[in-house]
Amino acid sequence: MTDGDFDATARLWLQEGPSQLADRVLAAALDEIHVTRQRHVWGPARRIPPMVNLVRLAALAAVLVVAVAGFTYFSPGKGGFGGTGVAPLPSPRGALLVGDPVPLEPGTYVTADPFLVRAYLTVPPGWDGKLGGPYAAYLSRLYGPGEVMIFIFDNVYVDPCDYGKGLLNPKPGPTVDDLVAALTAMPGVQATASTDATLGGYAAKQLTFTAPDDFAACTVSPDGYAAVWQLPLGADYAMGPAQHDRIWVLDVDGQRIVVVAPDQPGQTAQDKAEVQGILDSLRFAPKPAASPSAGSNP
Repeated sequence: MTDGDFDATARLWLQEGPSQLADRVLAAALDEIHVTRQRHVWGPARRIPPMVNLVRLAALAAVLVVAVAGFTYFSPGKGGFGGTGVAPLPSPRGALLVGDPVPLEPGTYVTADPFLVRAYLTVPPGWDGKLGGPYAAYLSRLYGPGEVMIFIFDNVYVDPCDYGKGLLNPKPGPTVDDLVAALTAMPGVQATASTDATLGGYAAKQLTFTAPDDFAACTVSPDGYAAVWQLPLGADYAMGPAQHDRIWVLDVDGQRIVVVAPDQPGQTAQDKAEVQGILDSLRFAPKPAASPSAGSNP
């Protein structure tokens, strides 16, 4: 089947198939997927939560079809500092899609819709990936520790060691420096001062977070972790005891994003090298503007 045949089939399925879903149903499915806790079990076995709601399954299928059908039409965007291209973006072999984590063949992948930027990442053997909706993308090793995550958010917690204090109000301002200032000022976790860095072809601020060795003196979240920030659809990003996170904050042509690479217990030198290889491969580009539909005004 050619790309054109696939696109035509996808459009026909969306228009005439049995699963004609309203926007609110798709949004609800994304919300349900997005707020599900993304806590990986580091060890020899991985648990993938079952999909138990048929409406959610149908909505997710529609999202996947749209994402795959649209993949052919991803524009290359602009990379480099401040969005000025310094190198062509790689040609991906596939897309990260909304749903349960999917094992990935080695190669380069790009974040599909509805994620708000295009992130290109090259993975070695033994990794899986997924989108959590518009605001989260995840890569992780199938067996053993190793993760690279991309987030978009505005809300941060007042104190990860005191969950009862809730979210910072007012929330941080819209710039990279605003968010970095809020993160580095957090009590309850040890944060380094930020340094200038580059990631994905863009200027960034880099810092590290280290959680306490234990949470005996903390009032943690109901699931037993130290909540650090909250994504727009309600999911918390939280740290476990002694977790050490490397964090980058950058602006991709007006969209602020955060990249996290935890240094996890039990990581070998090879594990760390694989994570670093993915970080080195990262390239960002703005999400292409939607094309006008047929018959609409330009």
